[in-house]
Amino acid sequence: MSDRFAIPKSISKTAIDSLHAKLSAVDAGWLSNNTDNNDSSSSLDGYTQILEQIHDGIEGPHSKRRRQTPLVNAGYAARMAVMTFILEKWIDSVVSRHHDNEGINVVVLGCGLDVLGLWSRNVLDEALTNHHRHSENQTPRLNVYEVDAWDNFALKQHALERSGILHACRTANNRNDDNAKESPFCTLIEGTINQATRKDDLSDYHLIAMDFRDICKDNLLLKKALDSTGFDPSQPTIILSELVLAYVGYASTNAILQSISRDLLCGNECSMFACLEPMLPTQVGQHHDSTNKKQLLSVKESYARDYANQFLGKLNRGTSSSSSADDDVFHPLGSNRETIIARFISCGFSMSNLDAVSLRKAVAKVSSTRRLRAKEPFDEHAALALNLDCYAVACAFGGSNNDGDVRCLLPWLDQSLNNSSSTIKITTIADSSQDKLVGDLYGRIYTHLYNKYPAIRKMVKTALKTDLVADSTNDSSAIQNRFKARGGEFWIAIDMESSEIVGCIGVRQRKTKECEEDDKGGTSSPFSVVEYEVQRLAVDNKHRGKGIGKRLLNDVYEYSLRQGMVEKEKKGLSVKLLAVTPEVLVNANNLYNAFGFIKEESFEGGLTMNVYCKTTMI
Repeated sequence: MSDRFAIPKSISKTAIDSLHAKLSAVDAGWLSNNTDNNDSSSSLDGYTQILEQIHDGIEGPHSKRRRQTPLVNAGYAARMAVMTFILEKWIDSVVSRHHDNEGINVVVLGCGLDVLGLWSRNVLDEALTNHHRHSENQTPRLNVYEVDAWDNFALKQHALERSGILHACRTANNRNDDNAKESPFCTLIEGTINQATRKDDLSDYHLIAMDFRDICKDNLLLKKALDSTGFDPSQPTIILSELVLAYVGYASTNAILQSISRDLLCGNECSMFACLEPMLPTQVGQHHDSTNKKQLLSVKESYARDYANQFLGKLNRGTSSSSSADDDVFHPLGSNRETIIARFISCGFSMSNLDAVSLRKAVAKVSSTRRLRAKEPFDEHAALALNLDCYAVACAFGGSNNDGDVRCLLPWLDQSLNNSSSTIKITTIADSSQDKLVGDLYGRIYTHLYNKYPAIRKMVKTALKTDLVADSTNDSSAIQNRFKARGGEFWIAIDMESSEIVGCIGVRQRKTKECEEDDKGGTSSPFSVVEYEVQRLAVDNKHRGKGIGKRLLNDVYEYSLRQGMVEKEKKGLSVKLLAVTPEVLVNANNLYNAFGFIKEESFEGGLTMNVYCKTTMI
């Protein structure tokens, strides 16, 4: 291989390592077609075939393949099984729901030498056959966009040219050209994928080189790069990322997530983003010694911490010693499901349209399709489970109506988010007429408790005389103005059939403080704590059981996370959401418990009041 295609950095070297490991898993028989359909031409055969062609394009057709251990094979097979499953299910859903020639976009971020984008042509052909769509006016146009670093794409370009996978219509300037050096991105190749039976499409494949870290400097950079190729986000789009975000740094990952939410999903109910990234402790590289306070770690925590240090150690080999200590060589997507979801929300995604699970849970569902099988001796099941728990599969969906059709295709996702009433709209309060309706709602829902609990009567009257009082002399919402003045917001739930206000909730900021955390590795790190308090949560008695309270809390939670990031755009942010409610309001107490709040204390104030808290580290 010429020096032009050498990989000078350890991060870039992972592209070749991953290719060899995936082929090793395939050779060991881990990735299988669903044998129930007895279809030897299933699209998974195409996936493995393209992997082999890319390998031969780099190493040569007669080169010896590297064989990995059974545990490594199983881990890579799990990754391939889940990512191919997601792509197949999404394309099949788009084909089944749209009966015109609308285009379909497949965007692969940090594709390296993987072949998901190239393989999507095979998947589309199979979906068209399954749904009996063969006529020309029923065939959607597939557009594949692969984006990665210069060094990785020099390799990919080399592999594509030698393997014959791509019929190149146009080869753009390469990195050595002056124009390419001055531009933050460059389309290296536009061509046609030769894997499918139809070869009449022109430029359905686009190979774009850019440094993802530059998105921090220009938050529209990813959009500009895709727009330069004619990308249309109004068409159904899937964005895929596999072990990419962990390598570009914390701030760059946030910028990428913000761009995906704002520029690529664009509210399109048929579009989705799926990523498979490390889910590990965010503070690694620090070792416990005898001078540090000893803390007991579980087996899972110990494995995750050691695994994170292995990641970091591997990446540090070959990096420059002059690199700043603040440089992010490796940063996981989050330490658990909650922190990942919180991070997505802080980057503009809606809680009702996203979910995350461990790779182990996703694989358990995919395995039921008989896609993942052990065809070599394997007895390291406990180690495999611990390894798969170190990765997360996160999915986010476009659209504002929480359309469940795409979500239901992925069996490991939380389907309960689709159960709320579609006739209820949650929105911020807008004018004085709505202020009066909120006062009427809050004043009537607790009347049945007044005689037995005079303190509740007092609580309601105080609210109606202070933050919930209407101002008829002003068209704008006086309630909203009061909450905004205290660093908060106020929402209402409207029944779209009757135009009634059937629920409300407010939040205000309490305080921000700087702290230091002593983690389980014995290290201390600074972080900020931003506190918010939930207030005036109410749901009309006639509309309970429809998920309105949960949706109102969702909006408060999302607001607190996003505003928290505005307050402190750095690592080490803790958002603390507080709520105080009378113990006699059983439904409210149950709602806070179900939402993940923890009861911290109780106090007497005419009646027993419970204090709940939900703390999220970002």
